[in-house]
Amino acid sequence: MKNRNKQISNSKPPQNRKLTLGILSVGHGVTHLADASFNVFLPYITTTLGLTNFQIGIVASTRQVGFGIVNLPGGIVVDMVKSHWGLILTACLVWTALFYGLMGMSQSYKVFIVLVFVTALPGALWHLPAAAAISQRFPDWRGFAISIHGLGANVGNIAGPLVAGGLLSFMIWRGVLLIYACPVLVASIFVWAYLKNIGKDLKSEQPRTLKGQLRMTLPILKNPIIIGLVFVALLRGMALNSMFVWTPFYLDQTVGLSSFNIGFHMALLSGMGVLSTPLLGNLSDRFNRKAILLPGLALSGILSALVLHTGTGFSLTLLLGGMGLFSYALHQIIQAAVLDEVDTGTEASAIGILFGFTSVLGAFSPLLASWIVESYGLGYVFYYQSILSIGSFLLLILIPIKRSVVPVLNEETGSSNQ
Repeated sequence: MKNRNKQISNSKPPQNRKLTLGILSVGHGVTHLADASFNVFLPYITTTLGLTNFQIGIVASTRQVGFGIVNLPGGIVVDMVKSHWGLILTACLVWTALFYGLMGMSQSYKVFIVLVFVTALPGALWHLPAAAAISQRFPDWRGFAISIHGLGANVGNIAGPLVAGGLLSFMIWRGVLLIYACPVLVASIFVWAYLKNIGKDLKSEQPRTLKGQLRMTLPILKNPIIIGLVFVALLRGMALNSMFVWTPFYLDQTVGLSSFNIGFHMALLSGMGVLSTPLLGNLSDRFNRKAILLPGLALSGILSALVLHTGTGFSLTLLLGGMGLFSYALHQIIQAAVLDEVDTGTEASAIGILFGFTSVLGAFSPLLASWIVESYGLGYVFYYQSILSIGSFLLLILIPIKRSVVPVLNEETGSSNQ
């Protein structure tokens, strides 16, 4: 049994772990409030700046590179500076607010693309200390706790496109981006007030050197289950990248929806996980992560393939809602499966590897999708997404994931129930 289980059974868990999870989830929701809105803005930004389909693909790929490039070294650093997790989380929100405001003032494609890259960094960095703190506090219900953190994201994914769509009906996108900076700044105040000591109350050994942290991280790269899960997440992430970038254009140019209706459908596509995420996370704790992931990936592939055969009415709304049940929920379970495999003190590194490799390697996906749009039409990107989701399903079949059995802790006493 790995040493994380020994630490779990012998040490008292940090106090107020439910409050910590709640604040982390709210902060996560605020980051996604801004992030999920971006794709609703993109058709309007495209018109203002006169972007081509290839440039749209460059914008989406740039966001992915920015998201991924901070994760690879970031995870190792975050594991080393546990006492500064609260500061990192607060800085992520302040950074997001600042650069979203600057993005709203950008006047050229070159400036805009730089800001797109920089704005992607804090959203990526947030996950590292958050996932590590949650994993250490909830070893008994890791899948459920990670899913509650993801639930916050799903609430943001619903609210962001709806608010963006509503505001865009009477405001230009530049003004909306400036407005979005306000709730993010307010959230940063609460995160600092409640989570400034988030890493200081976790029992740990003396601070590690970079060499020591790298030595602890190396086994992650040698673990075939983790590497397999990274490639499952890569294929699934490539599908999601294409889906979130090109669906607003499909709803605008092919279906002919208004800005509010585009926002509404994107909220369904990215936010229906508010219903499914806690349930799927709980089931993955009670049973096997793989038993939940396989049917979810299969259904995602099937539903994507049906988009062009559904029409443009209420049936399309239902289909996008069905796709939304799995859009982010499955990735929370993949994160939990990866965290099941690592030792205490390397959680942020593991999440950094997961997000980093999937984002950097998958950054070309929007560009490939832009070629599909140019060659075959907007609707064919849904077939592309379907193939990728089915590919992740087939790969997962080959990965021998077993449930990580850990003692269930008593919140008050820290004693094991087993």
